[in-house]
Amino acid sequence: MNLSSVRQAIASKVAALTGFQETTHSPDQFGRTQNTVAHRAFAVGMSSSSSMEERQRRAVGVYMNTPVEVIFSYRLRPLDIYPTDYDLALDTEQTVITGILGEYTTGTEFSIRYVNSVRAVTDSQEYIIITILFETLHTI
Repeated sequence: MNLSSVRQAIASKVAALTGFQETTHSPDQFGRTQNTVAHRAFAVGMSSSSSMEERQRRAVGVYMNTPVEVIFSYRLRPLDIYPTDYDLALDTEQTVITGILGEYTTGTEFSIRYVNSVRAVTDSQEYIIITILFETLHTI
């Protein structure tokens, strides 16, 4: 399974969640300027990959570990910054995590596990940017 297929499979899972739309900005630029964020906008990035030893399978291709970042923004309404919308953003984060960890269609040959999450409220306090890190194991 090639890298773009892994990224696309994960992006499809997030896009299927209510209200989410993939941004046209690269994951590295997401959240750096105001015009890169919108309520429930998201990006899926893969900044590195590394090979792994594989004992259980035949040596066909390269067995890889690819960290995947799913970044999304959640709007914090001006009169409800804390705690109402903040709590809703945390609940949405959980929805994204469970959605990504759910079953994939046949033809997707990778395993995925949750690693951690990082949350940061923008300086304007209008959005919270949540970055969720997953680890994928796959063969190319």
